[in-house]
Amino acid sequence: MNIEYLLMVIVIMSAATFATRLPPFLLFSGREQHPLLQFLSKYTPPMVMSILVVYMLKSVDYLSAEGLYAVIALVVTVGLHLWRRNALMSIVAGTAVFMVCIQW
Repeated sequence: MNIEYLLMVIVIMSAATFATRLPPFLLFSGREQHPLLQFLSKYTPPMVMSILVVYMLKSVDYLSAEGLYAVIALVVTVGLHLWRRNALMSIVAGTAVFMVCIQW
């Protein structure tokens, strides 16, 4: 593969992503939101995060070192989120703790 092809793919993918993300902002900005849309915007992120946590924890062998690392990372993630109320910081910190434990 040459660099021109890769750059073209990146540009096309970026344009397609931008084109699919922009219309909701244009359509729904500045007007009263439907109650269903308000419900979805409020409760969808926690539901998705819950599904991801359950999916991650279902395949962990809790009697191994990896299970202990997963529990430690989960405690760090939940603790930081309850303390700081910053989802990005808590997710990054929990992931970092898990990766440091695995590599150590």
